[in-house]
Amino acid sequence: MGSGSGCIPVSRNNTVKAQMNGTNSSIKKTLQIAVVSFALALAVCLVSLLIAYAYVVEDNVFNRLVSSEANYLERVYAEQSQVVQPRFPFMTIYSNWQELPKQVQELRQLSSERVEFPTANGGTLHLQTLQLGGDEWILTADVTGLEVSRDYLPRLVPWIGLIFAIVMGAAWLLSFYLGRSITQPLTRLATRFKQSSDSSRSIELPSQLPQNEIGYLADVVKNSVDKLQIALQREADFTRDISHELRTPTTVLKFLVERLDDAKGLSKQQSKQLKEMVARIEETTTVLLALAREESVHTESLGLLAELESCVVNHRKLADLEEFELHIDVPSNYRINANQNLLQLMLTNLINNALEHASKPSLQIKLQSNALHFTNPIAETTPADLTTASVRGPASQGLGQGLHLVKRICQLNQWQLEINSMPPQFQLEIRFKSN
Repeated sequence: MGSGSGCIPVSRNNTVKAQMNGTNSSIKKTLQIAVVSFALALAVCLVSLLIAYAYVVEDNVFNRLVSSEANYLERVYAEQSQVVQPRFPFMTIYSNWQELPKQVQELRQLSSERVEFPTANGGTLHLQTLQLGGDEWILTADVTGLEVSRDYLPRLVPWIGLIFAIVMGAAWLLSFYLGRSITQPLTRLATRFKQSSDSSRSIELPSQLPQNEIGYLADVVKNSVDKLQIALQREADFTRDISHELRTPTTVLKFLVERLDDAKGLSKQQSKQLKEMVARIEETTTVLLALAREESVHTESLGLLAELESCVVNHRKLADLEEFELHIDVPSNYRINANQNLLQLMLTNLINNALEHASKPSLQIKLQSNALHFTNPIAETTPADLTTASVRGPASQGLGQGLHLVKRICQLNQWQLEINSMPPQFQLEIRFKSN
């Protein structure tokens, strides 16, 4: 079983991967369709508006021309008391409505305000009533030969088609650019996430991400996945450690309970062993549960000397030893940022390590340049990888988890842990981060 707190991959099934791989092309296609469709609709609306505007302007020109000629005829009649013919050959004046074509009369009855009428030959009449000597006359203008919009519209169709082609091409290029600028960062993110899911490495975001919602989303996703990976790693470590650490105490307790059931009773040594196993289970459970909880990452400013003194005073074994030499050289004003429970658990574990493995009852704890040193005498050479799970010294009665738990606490707080084990001295150094 290896040690360490590296991130473990988050597994994804093939369906999720396929959906992720198809997301970017779907976004790009949707964006292109939306931009091109909007450009097409806008172009159709503008061309339609332009054509409608041309017809409206042309009709208003004809209406003003007829109105101007009607004013002229009324002025001449007022001056000369006679009805004269219009000055323009395409205009005709009628004395009553019955002289006009039947189609015009019928449409006039349906709408008395109408001034434009179609003719039987497909032409167009514009008319206006005028008062000459108290009678109503009708001035008409056959503008069929003057309508340019209808004649020139077929000639404009190729140009309109060219404009549509240019607009659609520009819209497609714009949609391609927008789709690429939006989907490329998403593609790079998807690639990085896939690489992370296929390996044990943590997610590394691409160096060039836009400073917009995509960049913000990438940071949020990375933080969420990192937290999930850390939580999964804590769960894996907790499961492994608790299965190692509690197996032996549980076996011993089962044996002792069987002795009690047999009414044989326990010897003094067995009674002491029973108490020690119960205490070990309690301490181990406290340590592992603390490491597994999310609250273990919450830190505060703590006085290192005060925490050390609390561990020494409350240590159950150390209080029973009269000849143990303990020297503590830590300034009272030195403070570190740490989780109080984990810090006390680590210090207690290190004191336990000296009590169980020191060749003489002696321990020196000293702080030098942000580094806390634990020094005690030893008689035998210890393994080089003491902080690895299940590794223990030749004379150790434990399962080799104590220093491994210390290592995990140091990694959680980004502290450096170094061990120098060379008889007759064992030295462990924890270098804290600079305040």
